[in-house]
Amino acid sequence: MPGKTTELSLSGGSGKREGLLPLSAMYEETTEATKSPTTTIRLLACANGVGLIISSIMTAVLSVLNNQISILDIVVIIISAWVGIFALFLESNLALVHTIRSTITHGVPICGHVTWRGGFYTIAGLLNFAILEPLHIVVGLFSTGVGIYMIKIGKKAGEHLVTLRTSITDEKALLKAFMRHDENGDGYLQQEEFESLMLSLGVELDRDELDAIFFTIDVDNDKNIVYDEFRSWWKQTTSETRVTLS
Repeated sequence: MPGKTTELSLSGGSGKREGLLPLSAMYEETTEATKSPTTTIRLLACANGVGLIISSIMTAVLSVLNNQISILDIVVIIISAWVGIFALFLESNLALVHTIRSTITHGVPICGHVTWRGGFYTIAGLLNFAILEPLHIVVGLFSTGVGIYMIKIGKKAGEHLVTLRTSITDEKALLKAFMRHDENGDGYLQQEEFESLMLSLGVELDRDELDAIFFTIDVDNDKNIVYDEFRSWWKQTTSETRVTLS
């Protein structure tokens, strides 16, 4: 893939993994990759985005037809529409939105975190309860539920990322860990290879947790983690930890 090539010179091999702190019994087997890259959390979030957009459009249309619109209606329409559009861009796996998603997450980094996105969906859902109509109540319940679920997943993912970060003590170990789990030697970690890396640290992830962690590091959302992304994430989070402790 052009523009994402990093030359790796260290080879894998057997023996002790230097720089990796033992956390539990080591796993050697790699779990089978999921057939579809679209996980439950993303399907729910995309459905939530569609629901928010539909509710905002219907509210706007009915308000115009009835020639009656309140400030509350305007606020709900605008926020629901924007959150819905952002959800489709941020959660969809369609190739055509990769560039847009990358632009959004680079410009507004918190949008790359599942916990923050879950917070936005929760707020949009709660706002819909302000309009006491069946559609808004249903959309509000669904959006709030999806948001709370994503916050829960995001918190778990954050804990696992701390485990990954603190288990790699230096850049040599970082490169070795990357090389060891790049099983086909293509210079990328795909989701199943990244899952193998986490398993080697004794961390078992469900599909939603894996998705949340993977796309935190895979900033351009191309479903591959190159070493530069892996290294940038590790250096950034390590620096943040040092600042917090100092």
